[in-house]
Amino acid sequence: MNQQALSDVKVLEFSDFITGPYCGKLLSNMGARVIKVEKPGHGDKARGWGPFPGNIPHPEKSGLFLFLNTNKQSITLDVETAAGKKIFKELLKWADILVEDNAPGEMAAWGLSYAEVKKINPSLVMTSITPFGQTGPFSNYKGNDLIASHAGTEAFGNPDEGVKNPETLPPLKGSNHAADFMCGVTAAASTMGAVIGRRQTGRGQHIDLSKQEAVASITRQQLAYYSVMEEIPSREFGRKKFGGFLYPCKDGYVVIWIGPHYHLVVKMMGDPDWSTEEMFANPLLRNNYIVELNQLITAWTMEHTAGEINALALEHGVPCSPVRSVEGLADDEQLVFREFWQDIEHPVAGIIRYPGAPYKMSATPLAIDQPAPLLGQHNEAVYCDMLGYRREQLVRMRQLGII
Repeated sequence: MNQQALSDVKVLEFSDFITGPYCGKLLSNMGARVIKVEKPGHGDKARGWGPFPGNIPHPEKSGLFLFLNTNKQSITLDVETAAGKKIFKELLKWADILVEDNAPGEMAAWGLSYAEVKKINPSLVMTSITPFGQTGPFSNYKGNDLIASHAGTEAFGNPDEGVKNPETLPPLKGSNHAADFMCGVTAAASTMGAVIGRRQTGRGQHIDLSKQEAVASITRQQLAYYSVMEEIPSREFGRKKFGGFLYPCKDGYVVIWIGPHYHLVVKMMGDPDWSTEEMFANPLLRNNYIVELNQLITAWTMEHTAGEINALALEHGVPCSPVRSVEGLADDEQLVFREFWQDIEHPVAGIIRYPGAPYKMSATPLAIDQPAPLLGQHNEAVYCDMLGYRREQLVRMRQLGII
């Protein structure tokens, strides 16, 4: 197996559901060894979330869990017990990184605050993920993807394209736990920044990651407008007018970027007579007549399929894409050509197709070579082979509910 970018990095993942596990997945797929700590008997909440084959719940067949936990090892451990806490501290000595998403104060209540963790392993990078951060008036508030989306204003501009008047509709969060995944990317990036810093200073540090702030950091131009103009922009402000739009066609939708490509777009359409009218041809006037322009373009797109429009766009250099369904994405020839999808066999769930990485690393390639672990699958490997416990001790700890 080729040496991977993070082959020398050891991660202890004490996180549930999406954000922390996605951070761990991004690290494990680049070679980091990730030991996932799960609750005895129950495991990660994502195991019960699904989707499940045939809509039959099964802790080893959740599509969400299987995706988020490739290349990881699973151990079960109750850190609220004295013995569990002792074992957790042994694992902290081994780890380079701890990723945890417990509520503020919980780690401290278990004797595992950063101040205590630092005494155990001064070089450890501890990444703590919470809805609103470890400090502040909202720090003890609970949260989820929906709350992060709205608290960070990511949902403010939605619905957007394809809606006649967004002001009449309430804001909508992004689909598919977008905020949770976004926060996972932020967690992975900040964690690696701390790891690089440790290589220079020899010291670890505590990363206090607020999901609200992670979402707010990617807020669209409304925040920039407010900062510069000191005015609150309407939700209509964020809509793409000069740039492009979503257009219906015979068999779905296409999105076309007009912007500086107006002359290419109308050429693709056969240079219709209206395209030379001042209201459309003059870029300074065009935005005032964007509704009329979109109606004319829609009349043309409705005469063609998405594939026909995409082919014409490629021929004329127009930025364009069919709006793909999940099925269309799975069969996308570009992704297939770049070997984006990877099929991995799971001992219970069977063969599952996973998305790969959105990048190619020439010297240290990503590899997804292990399916998501079974609950507690690596107890013996970690507790006995790595930490030196005897197998009869594992039996006793299992009987006592410690593991």
